[in-house]
Amino acid sequence: MFSGGLILLAVWLVAQAEEPPTLYISRLAAVSQGPAPLSLLLHPTRVTTSAKMMNGMIVKNMSFKVGQTLTIVGVPKPDATNFAINIGPDETEITMHINPRFNAHGDENAVVCNSYQKGSWCEEHREGGFPFHQGEEFKVVIEFAPTEFQVTLSDGSKIHFPNRMGAAKYSCIGFDGEVRVTSFEIK
Repeated sequence: MFSGGLILLAVWLVAQAEEPPTLYISRLAAVSQGPAPLSLLLHPTRVTTSAKMMNGMIVKNMSFKVGQTLTIVGVPKPDATNFAINIGPDETEITMHINPRFNAHGDENAVVCNSYQKGSWCEEHREGGFPFHQGEEFKVVIEFAPTEFQVTLSDGSKIHFPNRMGAAKYSCIGFDGEVRVTSFEIK
């Protein structure tokens, strides 16, 4: 019995003259009531490919709430200098910016976390190891607790980063830089 997962149905790109390209992903949600046949509902999800503070791939209208876990799997490009995972209420503010830096912004092999609020970057936060390797798969698991994000990196090292905006739900997740995200999942 299928229990409420999502199946990607179709992906298409819409380019509009005055707006950034937008990627639309349609997903099928399975709905079942006991032994009755499965019904399928189509729910569009909008993914914008450029924005203000979040650039790259942006997933909007995704509900990441306290008590949930976000798992991201990806591969940095073989010549990557850095990439970022961003979580926020929209594209203009970022509550959790995770920036693995191979050699960028004066850092080498460092994971820098930060927030972007009201037009300014906040104080940088550095903690945990650096399990990232150019051209090799990584996994980042982000647990959303009421007062902080608990990040587990591929090697098991942990980062504890405060929920600086204090919200119980964020709806925008962005991936910037020299990385190919192969999967992300919210549970």
